[in-house]
Amino acid sequence: MKHLKKNKFCLLLSLSLFLTSFAFSHSSSRYFPFIERPEEFLFSKKINFTPSVFLTTASTAFRRSGGNGGIPELWGDYDLKDIIFALKQVNGPGYTDPTTSIKSSPDWEGKSIGFKVDGKINSRGVNLGYRQDLGFAGLWFGANIPFMYVSSSNRFTFRDDASNVDISNLGPGEKYLVERIRSKVHKDLGIKGVDWSKTGFGDLDLHIGWKNRWDHELLMRSIDLSVKFGLLFPTGEKSQVDYPMSVSFMDGGHWGLNLNVLTQFELKQDLKVGFILGISYLFKNTRELRIPVYMEPAIFSPLKDDVTINPGNTYKFSPYIVFENLSDGLHVQGRYTYLRHSFDCWTVFGKNDPNETYLTQTHRDVVGYDDYLTEENIKENIRYKKDLTLRRAHYVSLEVTYDSKEAFNNWMFDPIFYFVYDSPVGGNGFCKTHQISAGMELHF
Repeated sequence: MKHLKKNKFCLLLSLSLFLTSFAFSHSSSRYFPFIERPEEFLFSKKINFTPSVFLTTASTAFRRSGGNGGIPELWGDYDLKDIIFALKQVNGPGYTDPTTSIKSSPDWEGKSIGFKVDGKINSRGVNLGYRQDLGFAGLWFGANIPFMYVSSSNRFTFRDDASNVDISNLGPGEKYLVERIRSKVHKDLGIKGVDWSKTGFGDLDLHIGWKNRWDHELLMRSIDLSVKFGLLFPTGEKSQVDYPMSVSFMDGGHWGLNLNVLTQFELKQDLKVGFILGISYLFKNTRELRIPVYMEPAIFSPLKDDVTINPGNTYKFSPYIVFENLSDGLHVQGRYTYLRHSFDCWTVFGKNDPNETYLTQTHRDVVGYDDYLTEENIKENIRYKKDLTLRRAHYVSLEVTYDSKEAFNNWMFDPIFYFVYDSPVGGNGFCKTHQISAGMELHF
């Protein structure tokens, strides 16, 4: 019988490892990681209520090409030549190029005028989590939703190294003219300032889970397995087309599925290791966005259209280690999280036809853009913009927990207090967001 029991356990453990190949993460945002705590999967009381507060800040991003860059540069490099070309395509021959309408050097028309675009995103908010044991078969259900305030801003700095040789080593007066051209271009784009803020909810996560524990199996003091499946409701605030510095709070209006699998091993008393594996699946969604005409970054394009985005999957791997009772009730946890988001697929409805987008252009549409561009030039631009949606991030988290019950305090609701710091340590195509959160678990 003991042999059969072990075989049954090994089968369940193998099944859990297989399921993690299809597990789902909480959020696919490239700006806010919202990394789950393992304690969200394992709780012992009938009802667990977890309010917390959090702060995030980011001022740089991991570029897709490597190294660091401005957060808006996740959408591509900013060159006034690209944006002016797009304005001409959208507005037709009646559009006046600001490099000629503003009294600057006539040699600037059609020349690269590059800018470095820095950005900053800060947020603060509360996160509400609720979990309830259903009392049979290890089943439980729960909900999670953040409420947050987000502020962001962009700053532009002229780049000699990204501009045409005729527009370099400029004096103060010429740099002033360049800035006037940029301001006029943004006015023509309909951009409303460089600062943005918003208050609202993130996406609502409703889920059902299953958990089980095996004691004294496979030379372990205990083994925990928890599976959580849910549905993401797109209740979160979304980015706004006339504010390029605006960001969606979570998944940008997409419905999603949410399935997480956690396995935890108690190696010996007060020492545990575990891991969470995952993938995120979001359904396609259509809404009005700025979409590039050709090479300009999407958020600085003059063309607005109904765009359908079919998001790629987001994979997650998160091992962790817990040292418990360093002092009575005091636990410390170290965690590593790897996030990888695959390519998004954009489709445009073309309500602004004949103003074609980078997805629908032919070589005839781009005559006059420096040299005569080939079909391969256009295909390469499509590949480049699709590659910008691919992203990876590496996070290291430190969590300190104080368990009042294990510290022999007879407090109401047996609260567990925790503090977490999530720090980005690597990646590409991802915002370098630092997050601090503090909260408590209340048990009923």
